[in-house]
Amino acid sequence: MSQLISLSLRTTAALAGAALTLGLAGPSFAQTPKDDLARCQALYAQWQKYNGTSSYSKNVGPEMALEECRKGDTTAGIADLKRTLEHNRIPVPTTETAATK
Repeated sequence: MSQLISLSLRTTAALAGAALTLGLAGPSFAQTPKDDLARCQALYAQWQKYNGTSSYSKNVGPEMALEECRKGDTTAGIADLKRTLEHNRIPVPTTETAATK
């Protein structure tokens, strides 16, 4: 049973990665504000820098959050990425506007 769950999680992660890769090349970026999408990408990059290289514990959540941003739901995607970073005790990068105030 646990092998089936493990296989299912790996398959889901692979499909999410493929969808993300294909989606990033698409024209759907025009549907979201540039600042929000850039923030989403910065949060994802921060997660990937600290945690994205582990093949032992693949976490699909950040990929799905980035996909939410890509599809136009940047509010939910950013919130999910921040929650993931905070849960893993990874520093959340500041926004440019917050840094300039």
